[in-house]
Amino acid sequence: MIDFSGYTREVIQKEMLDQVNPNIDTREGSMIQTAIGPVAWYLEGVYMILKQIQDNAYPATAVGDCLDKIVQTRGLTRKQATAAVRKGTFNTAVPSGSEFKTINGADSQIFVTGDRISGGGPEYVYAMQCKDTGISGNNYSGNLLPITPVENLTSAVLGDIIMAGTEEETDEALRSRFYETFDVAAFGGNISSYKNEILSIEGVGAVQVYPAWKGGGTVLCSILGDDLRPALPATVQKVQNIICPPEDGGSVPSADGYGIAPIGAAVTITTGTALTLNITCDIDFVETMPNGVETYKNQIRQKIQEYLDTLCKAWGDAIKSHQITYAVTVYASRIIYSILTIQDVVNVSNVKINGVSGDLKLTETSALQQVPVLGTVVINGE
Repeated sequence: MIDFSGYTREVIQKEMLDQVNPNIDTREGSMIQTAIGPVAWYLEGVYMILKQIQDNAYPATAVGDCLDKIVQTRGLTRKQATAAVRKGTFNTAVPSGSEFKTINGADSQIFVTGDRISGGGPEYVYAMQCKDTGISGNNYSGNLLPITPVENLTSAVLGDIIMAGTEEETDEALRSRFYETFDVAAFGGNISSYKNEILSIEGVGAVQVYPAWKGGGTVLCSILGDDLRPALPATVQKVQNIICPPEDGGSVPSADGYGIAPIGAAVTITTGTALTLNITCDIDFVETMPNGVETYKNQIRQKIQEYLDTLCKAWGDAIKSHQITYAVTVYASRIIYSILTIQDVVNVSNVKINGVSGDLKLTETSALQQVPVLGTVVINGE
């Protein structure tokens, strides 16, 4: 690749002035210098554009629309942002399309009622979709204010998440999916084929694939949500319907090829099971930090969470062998290292995960796929 970083206005102008006859005045303010200056400035901009063109021609450095065009060569598209769908509970029947507003100040969102889930008195439950896409619709739970007038309405409450809202896929996540397509060619329902197809679905952040889990022709795919936590039931059902839907409204996945899965493959979609990790440890701070625990408690928790996030990101990465296996281990040493990156922490000891010293190996089998979720963090026996 060409290095354009040296083509600045100053360098370009100097090189142009060096070509001028030495008998001609080229000092600052001279006619030659005044004429060449704007040209050098313009050429610096041209070289900046050339650098952008070069960067956007390669998958490692391309961004935005240019990266979208590159990944299309591998049959990939960027996952778009989706809107949250929540349960809304009311004391009376509400017409479809009615709008309600959350009560959380500047972060308020508008939700629109859809199909009725249940009800007939005294409570009426509806699916409600946020008008804005993204994760902002996942946050608030509580009372709603009606925008659309509803007769006899005295109670409106936003409750459980049916389908979590997601943000548009980032360049780095899309780039990672692009590179994964080169590991093993996706073909005819092999493991790479299932991974590529499922990871391209909005709301899916990771997947484990277990072939022949109940004999030939059966496949188990365990997914995580976009937040790398166990997926919501609606997301699991959505993926099931895309990959291998049940036939004629049944509950058993059909092997007749109605979805993406090839004919003869009965694919079951499930999700991982959260394993809460309660961590205790002793931490020594520098002498000038007598209240170190209180000062850094949130930061310590954040550092441990960042480490667990790296495990969840690799949750769907199989061990390369003839028998497909997955391994997720929470290492006490990595917890210690993550905490030691905090300023004023000088030592971390006696780390226990769920009351046991040492590392914790999670279960990753076709019967159970565990996902590490941070619970309590107790420091110095507080």
